[in-house]
Amino acid sequence: MEELHMAAAAYYNNSSWQLQQLAGNFFGSMDMNGDGRVSFHEFVAFFRWDNPNNGDGSLDFYEVLTLYYIMKTRGVWCKNCKACLLGLYFTCVQFFDTASDPYDLCGACYTAWSFHHPHASFLDNYVLLRSKRGLPPGVANPNLVIKPMLAAFLLV
Repeated sequence: MEELHMAAAAYYNNSSWQLQQLAGNFFGSMDMNGDGRVSFHEFVAFFRWDNPNNGDGSLDFYEVLTLYYIMKTRGVWCKNCKACLLGLYFTCVQFFDTASDPYDLCGACYTAWSFHHPHASFLDNYVLLRSKRGLPPGVANPNLVIKPMLAAFLLV
């Protein structure tokens, strides 16, 4: 969670004044009593969500900013168990290149092979991103680079 908090703060600190105002307005709309903190009751009222309170009972600006960052950027869910994928996860290489909705799996589901999917070539999100960055100019089919990379990885 600390990495997400750091990323949200970095995006906020490096964004335009207008985007910082939008983030402040989002926080202000949750902080109904204006005390600079979002209590559990304000949070529930804002989202109309009833969940047990964990922690100190309120959210400060940067905690709400982290929540906003998660909501806007972390819409990745395990196709098998439906868990939100916040860290390392695995993606079907073929679906990544061709499907409008990638097939992503959490580490537990991928490790246990407890899913039904027509393809067997999966890469974790970091390796997949790095393999995309390293494509030589003019490569028409990225799988020509990714598949040998995957084969080399599996042989290690």
